[in-house]
Amino acid sequence: MQRPDANDPTSIRYKMRRARFVWVEKLLDQILATKDHATILDIGGRRDYWKLLDPKYHDRITITILNTEEDVGKESVEDIGIKIETVVGDGTHMPEYGDGSFDMTHSNSVIEHVGLYRDMAGLAAETMRVGRAYYLQTPNFWFPLEPHYGVPFVHWLPEPTRLWCHSTFNVGFARKCRFEDALVRIDHTRIVSRRLLRHLMPDGVHESEKFFGLNKSLIVYRDYR
Repeated sequence: MQRPDANDPTSIRYKMRRARFVWVEKLLDQILATKDHATILDIGGRRDYWKLLDPKYHDRITITILNTEEDVGKESVEDIGIKIETVVGDGTHMPEYGDGSFDMTHSNSVIEHVGLYRDMAGLAAETMRVGRAYYLQTPNFWFPLEPHYGVPFVHWLPEPTRLWCHSTFNVGFARKCRFEDALVRIDHTRIVSRRLLRHLMPDGVHESEKFFGLNKSLIVYRDYR
């Protein structure tokens, strides 16, 4: 089974990602109403993702993409018309940045991959601290389809059962792997519920991305201040 290409304009993933930019662009409009240029810290992001942004913002923003050393090494160097810097760092702990260092912090489908719940709490706290505004999106635990593997209900299974599944047979888009690798896979794919996200980011506005009437993704943002 092949995972849909998020960069294919005809794919549902692409169209839903583009629709999410309504919230991102709303925050940019707030920032650019008060200053000529906006700075964005994209935590765990990708350069290709920003192709979805309306070109009218390109000359008025600078993006710093913070990622692990491994992921930085995989990053594209394509020029997409936006000033982008890529740095190595840990989104769950960013002492290199002071409070409000960026006009906006941004995180798209990252918090569910950082590890244990204490790591999620670290990412949420740093997102709120470092950005004067912030935007965070993550898949919804209560949406029946697991988005990373394209299989329904598998994320609702107990962790020992999921470990057995991933180490025994292919799970949707994910190939069967060794038990040791399944441990890493499970630890870094923990889908978040609305209740947990509200607890982690209590000062934000919480929204939902709908798919056939169901809450597919969770979105939380804080206006520029």
